[in-house]
Amino acid sequence: MKEFNVKKFCKDLIALRGKESQTEFAEKLGIKRPTLSLLENGKQMPTFDIFSRICNMSGKNTDEYFTESTTDSLVYLMGSLDEADKIKIKEMAERIRIKEKYELLAKRGSYVID
Repeated sequence: MKEFNVKKFCKDLIALRGKESQTEFAEKLGIKRPTLSLLENGKQMPTFDIFSRICNMSGKNTDEYFTESTTDSLVYLMGSLDEADKIKIKEMAERIRIKEKYELLAKRGSYVID
């Protein structure tokens, strides 16, 4: 899964604005100054339209702002669970993996699921 690199986006956005005031730069982007401030501080995610305009202005590819996630959302959840619940989730995840393997075999025609 890919994640949006907020820090890189904020840093590049501030660098793109340079010494220009937030008001002037916001007008160029077609947004309000408070919105630009929130974007620069990472407190608001850009809409696709704004993101595209910023990438076009900077000459950067949108892919530069997405990185492969190193953590799964399940890992975040697991950190806040009791040990008994963690064991149940691991068992359920294993059952899902086994089921997916059987489904794959069934698609190949080498195993029939009842």
